[in-house]
Amino acid sequence: MVIRIGILITNSEMLKRCKDLNDSVNSLLLHMAPSYGIELCLFSPEDVNLEKNMVNGLFIENGKQVRRIVPIPTIVDNKTKPPHSYKQMVKFFKTLRERVYFTRNPIYFAKFGQFKRISTFLGNTEFGDMVIPTLLVEKDIDIMQLFDKLGNHIILKPENSSRGRGIFGIERRDNEFSVIKDDDKATMMSSSLLKSYIDGFSSSTGYIAQKRVHSFTTSGHPFDIRILIQRRNKDSHAYVMYPRIGGGKILSNLATGGRTMPIHTFLEENFGKMSAEVKSALESIAMIFPKYYQIFLNDPFFDLGFDIGIEKRNDSFKLWLFEVNYMPQFAFNNYAQLHMEIARASLECYRYLYNSLND
Repeated sequence: MVIRIGILITNSEMLKRCKDLNDSVNSLLLHMAPSYGIELCLFSPEDVNLEKNMVNGLFIENGKQVRRIVPIPTIVDNKTKPPHSYKQMVKFFKTLRERVYFTRNPIYFAKFGQFKRISTFLGNTEFGDMVIPTLLVEKDIDIMQLFDKLGNHIILKPENSSRGRGIFGIERRDNEFSVIKDDDKATMMSSSLLKSYIDGFSSSTGYIAQKRVHSFTTSGHPFDIRILIQRRNKDSHAYVMYPRIGGGKILSNLATGGRTMPIHTFLEENFGKMSAEVKSALESIAMIFPKYYQIFLNDPFFDLGFDIGIEKRNDSFKLWLFEVNYMPQFAFNNYAQLHMEIARASLECYRYLYNSLND
């Protein structure tokens, strides 16, 4: 019996961009699925007819793309979350979720809420000191208080954004402040001008402030290590890890023009004799950390993305947890082996979910 799984992506424009599907994870999923006894159906919200419970899905048949109208699959890999600004779309996601099993729980943890929960659960574990000091930026906040508590270098992030959008850094220099955006020159401001600047955006979009961690390559580029965790069955997970190396001053996000490379090559080039020790520490996080994170999730997670910064300290190093992504995106196209590993783990999990729901 063929197992049919749906893959829900953002909109029809994304489907148009998948014209040849040559180098994406979605491409590998569609082409590898038959060998796992799985038929994948790629679709967007616009392709769904809720009244008839049918979907106009994109399939791969004999190596070619075809459209077929089929019943909505009972398991849907929801690679997107509903935009909160569109009530109609939120209603669509709610209705669809009542009918199918979503691989990812669409309940969204804002960044500050995540850090509060993570700090609580990791406080007495071996990972307790990895959480970066974080404060919520509220309107009329005392700007000097941010620097007194977090240090002279801080990063500001929107609470509900992804792919590096809206992030910038601030450095305190005596009585002046340098505002740094990823691809712009630094802008110097007085404390009063900075206060107005921050109040201007924090009133409409929630922001958090974090201590800025010096996680840079030997050539001076910001980086972090993405550890992608994927469930394979009830009790085991697969993981892949890769560096995300930025080309600007702050961001290491691949969606903003960064790059990646094999993890072992990156660690050898940047940590030399410590590379094996660093890799061992990262592998410990990949194997143990998901168990702690699962504690405050209602449902078993399908995949998670941990972003880890590494701060060099003479002949030692310090790991920092930058962020946990409950709906990680794959924004790289120059490392095919990663695509293959991600696709393989996803297909194994699809099969596990189908069997567990139909026992």
